[in-house]
Amino acid sequence: MAGKQEQGFTFGLDIGIASVGWAVLAENRIVDLGVRAFDKAETADKGESLNLQRRNARLLRRRLFRRAWRLTKLARLLKREGLIADSDFFKSQPGFTDSAWALRKAGLDRLLNPTEWARVLYHLCKHRGFHWFSKAEEKAAEADAKGEGGRVKQGLSRTAALMKEKGYRTAAEMVLGEFVGAELDAEGKQRLDKLGNPIPAGAARNKQGNYDKALSRVLLDDELRQLFEAQRTFGNPQATPALETAIRGAGDRRSGLFWAQQPMPSVLSMLGHCTFEAQEYRAPKASFTAERHVWLTRLNNLRVIVDGVSRPLNETERALALPLPYQSGEKFTYKNLRKAMVKEGLLTDSFRFGGLSYPSQEQKEGDKAKDPEDQVLVKLPAWHELRLTLKKDFESEWQQMSVAALEGQPEQLDAIGWVLSVFKDDDEVRAELGKLKLPGGQRMIDVLLGMRFDKFHTLSLKALRRIVPLMERGLRYDEAVAQIPEYGHHSQRFEAGAGQAKYLPPFYEGRNQHGSMKFREDLDVPRNPVVLRA
Repeated sequence: MAGKQEQGFTFGLDIGIASVGWAVLAENRIVDLGVRAFDKAETADKGESLNLQRRNARLLRRRLFRRAWRLTKLARLLKREGLIADSDFFKSQPGFTDSAWALRKAGLDRLLNPTEWARVLYHLCKHRGFHWFSKAEEKAAEADAKGEGGRVKQGLSRTAALMKEKGYRTAAEMVLGEFVGAELDAEGKQRLDKLGNPIPAGAARNKQGNYDKALSRVLLDDELRQLFEAQRTFGNPQATPALETAIRGAGDRRSGLFWAQQPMPSVLSMLGHCTFEAQEYRAPKASFTAERHVWLTRLNNLRVIVDGVSRPLNETERALALPLPYQSGEKFTYKNLRKAMVKEGLLTDSFRFGGLSYPSQEQKEGDKAKDPEDQVLVKLPAWHELRLTLKKDFESEWQQMSVAALEGQPEQLDAIGWVLSVFKDDDEVRAELGKLKLPGGQRMIDVLLGMRFDKFHTLSLKALRRIVPLMERGLRYDEAVAQIPEYGHHSQRFEAGAGQAKYLPPFYEGRNQHGSMKFREDLDVPRNPVVLRA
């Protein structure tokens, strides 16, 4: 290269999860190109992440640690109350001959000595049953009958119904009467009676994938309440209201060692920022404005072929099409739009939609053709879920909010979408919805608690509210963005030659003393290991 004039090159990269395509271009020729292929970062049989096993093991370690720490705090509390002499009492595994389940049943009918009372409290807090984190989680499990959540829901309902049907006072009585006794013959029961009625290992536990013996934490909390009341009646000095509050909490199903649970992490700590408004969080896909943007993108890019000529929809056709997805079901198809156009006489039935692969005459005659217009043109899942949920009891209130949104005032529906997407805990959702002054008041909030959304747009609500009105005039997304001076062209946000450097910027600043990579806060680098591998 000595003596030759330097020339500029253009490098192109097409980065995927299993290959990287590359090309080097000179001013008037292709210098070289190729593909570097490598194995996907996932298992060959199930397509799962290679890190899934490690992740599951890590989550299990954390869960076990939190349970162990909760039980340690309970043991220390019982020691302070004088029920046990040492906080390591339960770790030594004394080897009692009687069953904690039997003691829980006996505690309703007689005074328990300090050791027995400590064992009952420890056993209930160790095996505290299942509890739904939110009403929305429970509702989703109810809809998914074949999934694991659905099986848990069915198991919890079955045990609750069994208790009511048989008249058992507590869950322990039901376990002893139904689950343990059902697995033993007469000889086995006599043998257990001689040994002091211990419970066989696993007799009261669910087997993997089977939740027939599932117990609700609410059910077990009620058993704790009954036990404290009974022991106070029998004169147990260690069944004080103060101890009950420390274990059962203040009745909010959040405080107390029995209800203690790690709060869900905030979505905001993981949520990215807007492409155009760097200080704004991305908008939820469940917000009205975000769904409106998706529909307008599809509508303004849509082409119809009339007499062999491809063209966009005219103003009259757009005005007819714009409200249609909000009136039909969740999925609005090309065929739905065709029917509306033909019915209003705007187009004849001979037109076609651009971009669809229509079958040939031979395929039609062979009965192998699928109608391409059955494809979904746009989906508005959040709009229709809110519509169907609120229309039952809040039809006038929904009419008020929906009409306002369609007429250019979507703030209230956007705020509902934000709260139901960002906040996961019921108490947080209730508090945030209370700030919105919804027309249905507290009754509407109680209904909305059964809903949750996820997934976020690349743009913020602030940016979308500037772009969407321009798109409603018929501008495509790129044309609308170009109309906003501070946004510029959506695909040319960096000036040519700006920020030139000799080397490509590094993903990471460097390595620390242990050799692990340190994340650079000034670079928008994905932390996804599959992306980093590519």
